[in-house]
Amino acid sequence: MKTTWRATFLGILVVCQSCATARLWEDIDPNERIWIDASKTTEEALRKKGVDFEAYDSGNCKGYLIKKSGMDRMKDYQLRALGTPVTLALDAATTVVVVGAYMFVNDPDGTVWLIKALCH
Repeated sequence: MKTTWRATFLGILVVCQSCATARLWEDIDPNERIWIDASKTTEEALRKKGVDFEAYDSGNCKGYLIKKSGMDRMKDYQLRALGTPVTLALDAATTVVVVGAYMFVNDPDGTVWLIKALCH
């Protein structure tokens, strides 16, 4: 029984370590291009707007990869800068909870004693 709990908690700790921060940085990438399906616009329309794009045609998947504007990239950098402290706190809290639960499962009396000692 103890081995199963240990493996479960260690697995959660490894999987959840910095999940939120990594996800933020993956989802908000200033250098990622924006996808527009070919059914929504044409090359001619993009050229008229002066947009930097790359046409993509792979059989049944046709569209355009459009470079983000300077303003869009700046917004992404700002979101990363403002969001990273929050996600780091979430990641740290997850680690503390998992380690605390692991300690409690393995030594409930010692964990309670440690919590009382820290609170007084």
